[in-house]
Amino acid sequence: MSHFDPMAQLPEGLAMALAQDPEALNAFGQLPGQEKSHYVERAHQVRSKAEMRALISELGDLHTH
Repeated sequence: MSHFDPMAQLPEGLAMALAQDPEALNAFGQLPGQEKSHYVERAHQVRSKAEMRALISELGDLHTH
Protein backbone atom coordinates (compact mmCIF):
# COMPACT_ATOMS: atom_id res chain seq x y z
CA MET A 1 0.00 0.00 0.00
CA SER A 2 1.55 3.31 -1.02
CA HIS A 3 1.12 6.43 1.06
CA PHE A 4 0.00 9.56 -0.79
CA ASP A 5 2.42 12.39 -0.09
CA PRO A 6 0.83 15.61 -1.32
CA MET A 7 4.08 17.54 -0.96
CA ALA A 8 5.86 15.13 -3.31
CA GLN A 9 3.07 15.39 -5.87
CA LEU A 10 2.51 19.14 -5.96
CA PRO A 11 1.59 20.46 -9.38
CA GLU A 12 4.36 22.75 -10.62
CA GLY A 13 2.06 25.78 -10.76
CA LEU A 14 0.96 25.30 -7.17
CA ALA A 15 4.55 24.87 -5.97
CA MET A 16 5.62 28.04 -7.79
CA ALA A 17 2.66 30.04 -6.47
CA LEU A 18 3.27 28.85 -2.90
CA ALA A 19 6.94 29.80 -3.18
CA GLN A 20 5.86 33.36 -3.98
CA ASP A 21 3.46 33.67 -1.04
CA PRO A 22 4.99 32.84 2.36
CA GLU A 23 1.66 33.11 4.21
CA ALA A 24 -0.04 30.67 1.86
CA LEU A 25 2.96 28.34 2.02
CA ASN A 26 2.88 28.41 5.81
CA ALA A 27 -0.88 27.77 5.86
CA PHE A 28 -0.52 24.89 3.40
CA GLY A 29 2.29 23.40 5.46
CA GLN A 30 0.13 23.40 8.58
CA LEU A 31 -2.82 21.63 6.97
CA PRO A 32 -3.47 17.97 7.78
CA GLY A 33 -2.66 15.55 4.95
CA GLN A 34 -6.22 15.14 3.77
CA GLU A 35 -6.72 18.89 3.43
CA LYS A 36 -3.40 19.23 1.58
CA SER A 37 -4.61 16.54 -0.80
CA HIS A 38 -7.81 18.54 -1.32
CA TYR A 39 -5.82 21.62 -2.37
CA VAL A 40 -3.53 19.55 -4.60
CA GLU A 41 -6.59 18.13 -6.37
CA ARG A 42 -8.06 21.61 -6.75
CA ALA A 43 -4.75 22.85 -8.18
CA HIS A 44 -4.94 20.12 -10.84
CA GLN A 45 -8.23 21.69 -11.97
CA VAL A 46 -6.83 25.24 -12.27
CA ARG A 47 -6.89 26.52 -15.84
CA SER A 48 -5.63 30.09 -15.46
CA LYS A 49 -3.30 32.28 -13.44
CA ALA A 50 -6.33 34.02 -11.97
CA GLU A 51 -7.71 30.71 -10.69
CA MET A 52 -4.33 29.84 -9.14
CA ARG A 53 -4.13 33.28 -7.51
CA ALA A 54 -7.60 32.73 -6.04
CA LEU A 55 -6.56 29.34 -4.65
CA ILE A 56 -3.38 30.79 -3.14
CA SER A 57 -5.33 33.73 -1.74
CA GLU A 58 -7.70 31.28 -0.07
CA LEU A 59 -4.75 29.52 1.54
CA GLY A 60 -3.29 32.83 2.67
CA ASP A 61 -6.62 33.70 4.26
CA LEU A 62 -6.46 30.48 6.27
CA HIS A 63 -3.22 31.70 7.81
CA THR A 64 -4.80 34.94 9.01
CA HIS A 65 -7.78 33.24 10.71
